[in-house]
Amino acid sequence: MIQPVLGFIATIAFAIIYNVPKQALIPAGIIGAGALMIRHWAEQFGLNPVAGVFMGAFFVSVSSEVLARIQKLPGTVFIVSGILMLVPGMSALNTMRAFVQADYATGIANATQTLLMAGGVAAGLVLAGALVRMDRRKQRVAQGQTDD
Repeated sequence: MIQPVLGFIATIAFAIIYNVPKQALIPAGIIGAGALMIRHWAEQFGLNPVAGVFMGAFFVSVSSEVLARIQKLPGTVFIVSGILMLVPGMSALNTMRAFVQADYATGIANATQTLLMAGGVAAGLVLAGALVRMDRRKQRVAQGQTDD
């Protein structure tokens, strides 16, 4: 239970550093804590850490798009804050440590894991963003509006 609380606080701290508007601080914290919980639960259920990061990034992207419309703010306000909890920083640190200690096999394995996790973050953001935008485009077409 402490992990989501710390994720919430850390997300708000980063949001303050990035000058996120005050009305968006609590929602950004909830998004960050939610992403961290999703990643943790995925790993608890035996999924690969890359899958957990992907699902967390997907959640961040979808919830950021929804909150951006509700609060009439750019989606990046929530995405940047929420995604920080999914950055594979410890994995990158372990990669560098292994290379410095001349343990190249472990370093390459850790580097591969780190790159896959970073790719999972990117893929989750892109896929969710594309799906949300595609749904919005379908709604405009149904209402008779076009992007001409």
